[in-house]
Amino acid sequence: MIYLTKSLTLPPNCNLTDTRFIIDGVSNIVLDLNGSTLSSDGFNSAIFISSSAASQTNYVTVKNGTLKGYGTAIFVHRDFTTQEFADLKNDPEGLWPSIQATAPHHINFENLNIQQPKGTGVYVWVGASYVLINQCIIDGARGPAVYLDMGSHHNTISNSTFSNGGFLNADGTPRTGRGRREAIAVDGSYSNVITGNTITGNAGGGIHLYSNCGEHVSSDPTYVPRIFDAEYNELDGNYVVNNGTTGGAVEIGKRVDWNLESWDCAKPLYQQYLSFKYYWDNSGFNTVKSTTGDGEIFVRTDNNTLTSNQQTVTVNSLVRTLAGDPLIGNLVS
Repeated sequence: MIYLTKSLTLPPNCNLTDTRFIIDGVSNIVLDLNGSTLSSDGFNSAIFISSSAASQTNYVTVKNGTLKGYGTAIFVHRDFTTQEFADLKNDPEGLWPSIQATAPHHINFENLNIQQPKGTGVYVWVGASYVLINQCIIDGARGPAVYLDMGSHHNTISNSTFSNGGFLNADGTPRTGRGRREAIAVDGSYSNVITGNTITGNAGGGIHLYSNCGEHVSSDPTYVPRIFDAEYNELDGNYVVNNGTTGGAVEIGKRVDWNLESWDCAKPLYQQYLSFKYYWDNSGFNTVKSTTGDGEIFVRTDNNTLTSNQQTVTVNSLVRTLAGDPLIGNLVS
């Protein structure tokens, strides 16, 4: 485990096993892997970038290398104290601005090749912002290739390739049904740009935008209130092809029509039919344009703009229709 306190360029083309780089409370540094390969059969992250209220991390670049295996290969993290978790539950709107202000920001990942992580390729946790993923390859992630979690914002995913992911659980057993994952998950993350990427061969779909229902509120000690929606995101010029049959090439409001009765949701119930429970999703004001490839683009929320896409665009929600609450404000051309 290597704690970086200043910029580092590795010797060219090293092969390192079970090596982890921790960047915590440090700013304005560059980690240049310089063609090296980091490999691990374990479940830790290869690159762990973290920040806290007491010690911020920003303006960090990691570039030019290969990561094979690990758990979640790259984790951009904001550390919470026990008191912060409690305060967030009591007053999320009051505390979130300070959480976002002290989460990592301006973190760049460039020219990285991430192969077969047991979890997500790049996980951008709650509150982080201005994370750039550019000219990267993520192949065979067991979870999504990229996960933008709630309250993260102004991130950019560009000119990258995400392939063959979402088929397996972390333990290597097959994912089934709704458990099969998409390449890019935008979970209550806003004002992001996703542009010029190739997304192919993933189990559960391409790019999915949604608002988490606040799942596992009773059982997860690290639960944070889900007060943000997947809004004001721009998807432009992505090639999305051959990404399974369980999800769309692009989905806005991915979980609107999902029965979430067993998910222990914190948000107010929107509709219930028998024991089936459905939750509202305010994710909107997103733009999807110039998408090519195959599959379908599904829209199940209000106020989105879709232009010049090769795929069929379907604007419909079964639950909203049954509730007599039609979708509004979506523009398709």
